[in-house]
Amino acid sequence: MAVRKVITTPNPILNKKAQKVSDIDNDVRSIAQDLLDTIKVEKDPEGAGLAATQLGESKRICVVRHFYEDPINPEKIQSDDLVLINPKIISHSKETQTDWEACLSVPDKYGLVERFEKIKLTAKDLNGDTLKIKAGSFFARTIQHEVNHLDGILFTSKVIGKTISEKEFDKIIEMENK
Repeated sequence: MAVRKVITTPNPILNKKAQKVSDIDNDVRSIAQDLLDTIKVEKDPEGAGLAATQLGESKRICVVRHFYEDPINPEKIQSDDLVLINPKIISHSKETQTDWEACLSVPDKYGLVERFEKIKLTAKDLNGDTLKIKAGSFFARTIQHEVNHLDGILFTSKVIGKTISEKEFDKIIEMENK
């Protein structure tokens, strides 16, 4: 149970499909806690999700953050961190959305990626209970990104056009906000 170093490219584990979790044992709980601890300290850039493969663990476990406005202070963003074990996307909308993505395992790279606007998935939680989740917009994007990690797929293989640096990305965002 600790903050761990996020593995970055070109580490080959990032391109390998993670192993399905058969038993939710202490090892799985420990990996999940490490994912939670690690995602909470990743601030530059802030992580929206983290897969076990990014910590060097070939297990189908990930953490996704569901961001929302604080109802009392709408200018403050809150998040709920959700552990997903053996997540599987079971259906998706026809509609897609193209938006910018980055990844803690691919430093200083940003790119436009097309994802499904809405998804439905199943997964297990740490108690072994089945979760059925409907997700849309950014939350759906985050889940798809993390499930791709568990399948050994990095966002860079899905980028439309080319990746850009963080400096270039910041300039684009600055121009869009003018």
